[in-house]
Amino acid sequence: MTRPLAGAGGRGLVLRTIVDSLAGAGHDVVCAVVGGPRTPVPVDRSVATHRLPDVRWWEVAGSSARRRGLRSFNERLYHSPRVAREVRRLVALERIDAVVADGVRLAAYAEDSGRPWFVDLDDLLSDRYDLWRSRDLDLHQLLGHRRPTSRLAAAALRRVPVRRVLALEARRLREREDVLARTAHGTSLVSPIEAERLSVRAGAEVRSLPMAVTADVRRTWTPGAPLDRRLAFPGSLTAFANEEAVRWWLDELEPALRANGLHGWELHVFGEVPDAVRPRVQAPSVVLRGAFDRTALHAELVQHSFLLAPQREALGLTVKVVEAAVLGLVPLTTPQGASGMAVADGEQLLLFRDGEGLARALATLERWADEGGTRTTELAERARAWARASFAAEVLTRRWGAVVDGLLAGREGVTGGERLGEDDMGQRSTR
Repeated sequence: MTRPLAGAGGRGLVLRTIVDSLAGAGHDVVCAVVGGPRTPVPVDRSVATHRLPDVRWWEVAGSSARRRGLRSFNERLYHSPRVAREVRRLVALERIDAVVADGVRLAAYAEDSGRPWFVDLDDLLSDRYDLWRSRDLDLHQLLGHRRPTSRLAAAALRRVPVRRVLALEARRLREREDVLARTAHGTSLVSPIEAERLSVRAGAEVRSLPMAVTADVRRTWTPGAPLDRRLAFPGSLTAFANEEAVRWWLDELEPALRANGLHGWELHVFGEVPDAVRPRVQAPSVVLRGAFDRTALHAELVQHSFLLAPQREALGLTVKVVEAAVLGLVPLTTPQGASGMAVADGEQLLLFRDGEGLARALATLERWADEGGTRTTELAERARAWARASFAAEVLTRRWGAVVDGLLAGREGVTGGERLGEDDMGQRSTR
């Protein structure tokens, strides 16, 4: 995986789902982290976790990834023969039966492990980069936690013709996604829509395996309570899509609310805010709350009534929406933010397409509050019932258990070591 389980964010929740589901299905799980954010993230001590070496800058600039056939920048940022040797050493040390790779970036390590291998792509990066070609961003923003710390390197990256880079990367990733779908022993995406798209494109089976969303707390709705005009937005602004969402609020959404006579609404942002981003998102209507671990974040979110997910693109499943519903909040999002989910406007959430649409949605909530808030409470209950039925942990445990059962069924035809028997299990890492 590209980050420790203890890290927050949507992808972190998917990784947590994979590990918990495999463990819940009776498998012994070992995590291997390649790189990760420069700011150290605590390792989840409940799961055996190995921190593998990070890829050095001269390895990124070298030719080993190209010789391996890895043409996309995403793969080259994470590939190193040195790390590949460490992966194979760990596979032998832990006597691994099967390997699950975190996305296209680490698929080559799983493929070279000598074990049955499965790739969880999360979402289609090729589609994401195609969509971002029309956005005003630079390569330094796109690199996320892989961005260089040097001011000189950052300045150089900002001069790169990013739209041409994105076009090239989208084309290479599309080729690689198709190859992985055909050659891996199994492939999955979070969104059922994207899974079907890749399946048709590659002519191979692609599963849809979303995140499991659970919570130990729940928002309590009190009839007749004053309207809460704080809109929660969980998401690290190190990710361009999250920064773009907050800037959309500043540039269009919140001004449209004021133009329609709706005042006092605030966007409360829960997540890391890099120093370079902070000046671009500071405004009276934005409250930067900082980053929280998942338990603390849930405790904060249930103090709110509404979640805003202003997503402009249909990319995977929007974790924010599902998580808000499980916690008992009312989600507000765009049709793109609700894509891949069996929901309807006014039934499990409220939809908007632009500033005028958001103004109508919030005016509806203000009217419902004046009427006693019963309709808002009922919508929140429907949203919670839908999310619990669609993203329950036990459902994902069964589905991931079936994935590994299929991988192990074909174990004998894969090179790289003998199948473990029951007596061998005690030789693995002590949990």
